[in-house]
Amino acid sequence: MHAEAGNGQYEMALGYTACTYAANNLIFMRKVVRAIANKHGLLATFVPKYALDDIGSGSHVHLSLWQNGQNVFQASDASSQHGMSKVGEELMAGVLDHLPSILAFTTPLSNSYDRIQPNTWSGAYQC
Repeated sequence: MHAEAGNGQYEMALGYTACTYAANNLIFMRKVVRAIANKHGLLATFVPKYALDDIGSGSHVHLSLWQNGQNVFQASDASSQHGMSKVGEELMAGVLDHLPSILAFTTPLSNSYDRIQPNTWSGAYQC
């Protein structure tokens, strides 16, 4: 856990695990943080943009792709220009192609779109 740039903003980094465990860990962490804040008379919020004139907060995900214990996202040799395997490049191309649809799941609140703007430390462009 460490302070971030926004007023009252902190980052809680959770360890990597399988998707279902990661989702459960995220929900559990939020419940614990809210309960501790409440115990001390404080309010913990996880809204993406709590003040329009501040940076805002977000929950982000790091992706990896494994098969039979091997990282198949990363290129196994120096033949790749960007260090990604052909499978990794195809995965990222699919993510970029379907990004507008993915946003329906990753940014479910209208408040989320107040944060997805240039100069707010968020991905404002599909590229």
